[in-house]
Amino acid sequence: MTTAAATRSAMYTGTVMHCRPEGPRNRFRYPVCMYAVDLDELPRLGARMRLFGERAPAPLTLRAADHVGDPERPIRENIEEALRAHGVTTPIGRMVLVTNLRVLGYVFNPISCVWCWDDRGELAALVAEVSNTFGERHLYVLPAGEAVPRGRYLSWEREKAMHVSPFFGMEHRYRFVAAPPGERLFLEVSVWHDGTRVLQATLEGRRRPFTDRALVWAQLRYPLMPVRVITLIHLQALRLHRLGARFHRKPRFRAGEGSMSVSASNGSAPASANGAAPTVPARQGLRPPPPAGRSPFTPFIRRLGMRMVLTRPTIGSLTTRLPDGTVHRADSGHPGPSPTLTIHSRDLWRRFARRGMTGVGESYVAGDWDADDLPAAMELLLRRSEASRTLPAGRVATAVRDLRPRLPERVSMHLAGRHIQYHYDLGNDLYRLFLDDTMTYSCAVFTEPGQSLEDAQRVKHRMICDKLHLRPGDRILEIGCGWGAFALVAAGEYGAHVTGVTLSREQHALATRRAEAAGLADRIDIRLQDYRTLDGRFDGIASTEMIEAIGHRELPTFFRTCDRLLTDDGLACIQAIAVPDRRYDRYRRSRDWITEYIFPGATVPSMRAMVEAMTDASELMVHHVEDIGIHYAETLRRWRVRFEERRPEVLGLGFDEQFIRAWRFYLAGCEAAFRARSIHDYQLVLTRPFNGRLPGEVS
Repeated sequence: MTTAAATRSAMYTGTVMHCRPEGPRNRFRYPVCMYAVDLDELPRLGARMRLFGERAPAPLTLRAADHVGDPERPIRENIEEALRAHGVTTPIGRMVLVTNLRVLGYVFNPISCVWCWDDRGELAALVAEVSNTFGERHLYVLPAGEAVPRGRYLSWEREKAMHVSPFFGMEHRYRFVAAPPGERLFLEVSVWHDGTRVLQATLEGRRRPFTDRALVWAQLRYPLMPVRVITLIHLQALRLHRLGARFHRKPRFRAGEGSMSVSASNGSAPASANGAAPTVPARQGLRPPPPAGRSPFTPFIRRLGMRMVLTRPTIGSLTTRLPDGTVHRADSGHPGPSPTLTIHSRDLWRRFARRGMTGVGESYVAGDWDADDLPAAMELLLRRSEASRTLPAGRVATAVRDLRPRLPERVSMHLAGRHIQYHYDLGNDLYRLFLDDTMTYSCAVFTEPGQSLEDAQRVKHRMICDKLHLRPGDRILEIGCGWGAFALVAAGEYGAHVTGVTLSREQHALATRRAEAAGLADRIDIRLQDYRTLDGRFDGIASTEMIEAIGHRELPTFFRTCDRLLTDDGLACIQAIAVPDRRYDRYRRSRDWITEYIFPGATVPSMRAMVEAMTDASELMVHHVEDIGIHYAETLRRWRVRFEERRPEVLGLGFDEQFIRAWRFYLAGCEAAFRARSIHDYQLVLTRPFNGRLPGEVS
């Protein structure tokens, strides 16, 4: 194997070549200056050079925060941790990082490489860090034992794990071909799809000394290198777009992939469905939260957060424990919960500074903070956050954010299927762990003290049937049928013929089996179909918390379709989670943690948004409204308790600790929002004028 004897810190000047052999063909070349920094020499380099620094200010710097890992630790320690996480336990000797340096405070590295040798001088691994223009980074750990020799070079292959270019999807493989840096530098990264190479990027360079004099020459020869690279990449993207290259939208989630790979890539309420063989792939879960990074506003955000949110609760009291051991206790003087919030890392403030309230959720998933009573802490934070908007600083921040344009995403039929499958096709076995025996994944209605969750769900299903005035033989459509719980009640107890539609394969399979097991296959038809493609006429339409999944721009389509499918005397009962009208425009212009990580593509509507869309697109009108949202807090509490009790079984299904923290935050946050009445859950009965089915009318 190649040894580390010849590798010392150096500078390499050369070129990068991008080649697309097809669809459309294109070549793209630019000059580049890269640096191979021996991490053992790093402290000495910063001490003896004037133009280069590690932690001290300098024109060219190398910072741990520009790479994956804890920004407060040395790069070497972060890489060693990544190696251990991927099974490379050999004691590491020398490490050489090939990267671009931060120039006058700015850096962009499409790819960096860390060559790692063991303490005997044998190559142990290559760690390739791929970055995109969204500030996300992912490590590919490539052990030497897995390398395939290719002449003077070594080759590794890996599945693509992060969205990088808008012209390539996620269904690709990377091939890394490289040689340790010597007199020449060589690195090739190619992208493969179905055995065909669709992109080849090659970096080649010639060694130069790593001295102040050489750095001056490099800055004159390659001025503002990181800025030039990012500018050239964007210009090339525009050229490819004009040439007609296929465009791939950046995914906001990764379904079916392990979420705990070494990566730094990077309230609403549940959207939909009434809730077999296990089909969960191993290590399926959420994508990791993005890196905390650094922000010049972090100290200000920390002071603002402590003063406006954590030390001024509107009800109850809040105790906050800071990383340095300091304890703050704030009492509102009003009755309410009294949780304790423990902040483990300053990354909470960094994430909050970069991502707002979405960053608070990401920081919880990352383990930056905990609470002894998470729903209570979330309720106090929600209440305080809303109250802060009335303060001068809050009004300014809200006004600035409202100016930011954001076009709502058009949820096509293909995209709707992907969104639903991302959440509901996690596997029936997962949902069985925390739902009741009816497999209902929506708000229950509790009518008696001590009532079981199963009975409360059946109360809700019967409420919907009664509001539709079901009669034996009625033809009922359920949009978003989940696992078939409502259909079993409507067909089994009321004698209706139910057609249920879902986009989840898991739900479709189990709901069909449940109908057959109940002897109701002749009265229940479960279809794997988009509701927009349905034909026929129905006496009633039921849809339980499905409307949140369609997005703002599809609201008129939803009501237009209901109008088209209902008979003249038909009724529709739509159970919909809703935000208050005055917050809706602000909410839909932003992107919250729930839509980023739990329900992609979802937009919780407001009552006004639904009524306006219904009025503009149909002849339907609201006959009756009932808010059952307070029951959702208790429903979510019971789901959360059952989820925590079955935690070992969740892990046994192949999900990881990060997934558990994400779902804990999701369930607790939604519980808090409903308990505080920050959001609602309406049952709307829709009709048309002159409807003969309603009581008191002549039929």
